[in-house]
Amino acid sequence: MAVLTRNQEALIRSLATRHGRKESQYCLCDGPRASHEILTLRPDLVEQVILRDDFILRESLPVDPVVLSAKEFDRIRNTVHSQGILLLVRRPEEIPVQEKIDAPFVFLLDRIADPGNFGTMVRTARAVGLCEMWLTDGTVDPYSDKSIRSASGAQFSLRIRKHGDLTATLGLLKDKGFTNVFRTSPACGCNVFTEEKLFENSVIILGNEGGGVGDAPGSKDLNIPMPGDAESLNVAQAATVILFEYVRRLGSNV
Repeated sequence: MAVLTRNQEALIRSLATRHGRKESQYCLCDGPRASHEILTLRPDLVEQVILRDDFILRESLPVDPVVLSAKEFDRIRNTVHSQGILLLVRRPEEIPVQEKIDAPFVFLLDRIADPGNFGTMVRTARAVGLCEMWLTDGTVDPYSDKSIRSASGAQFSLRIRKHGDLTATLGLLKDKGFTNVFRTSPACGCNVFTEEKLFENSVIILGNEGGGVGDAPGSKDLNIPMPGDAESLNVAQAATVILFEYVRRLGSNV
């Protein structure tokens, strides 16, 4: 049975802070659901598994676990409602700028701030079969505790790419042949259900919860019709509508 070293304990404590996460190559995954996803998807990234002594393990592990009493476990995790399993995980490697884009269209999040919204969009992207998700600078940390819990670890199924702010990212994507740019708008624009080029060499941008999408010259506004005359949809709800419109079109072409 493995032993938790002082260095590992200090690292785990540091990852509870934004500064500690920013300076580290590691992240934490708390709870059985997200842990199962990471152990299934990316066991190669798992550095340590820490279990509470009453936790019932239902899967094989890539490393020998550390088993702690409930008091010891709660002391290192400092979580109000701990579920008895904690993973110390290496962050996935950054994807080089020049690497090929493995997606029919680019799904781009511009300064999404809420981990809950981010997690919902990650899970939806995975559900529709996307392999990649793009983020601009200022978007929530995809590997923070809250983001991992919200997405139930689904971000480890995607290639998360970040290559600068919105202007720099769109310039890069244009050079790679993604020339049709759509920015979501609650008030006007082309119809998500009828726009023919929506998923053809395109970039679909969803923006910050309060400020919307940043300046994107040459882009088209993309609108989800709302007969009920609501002011707007939550950004994660909008993402779900758009992504499952892609699924609907796939089905009609089979």
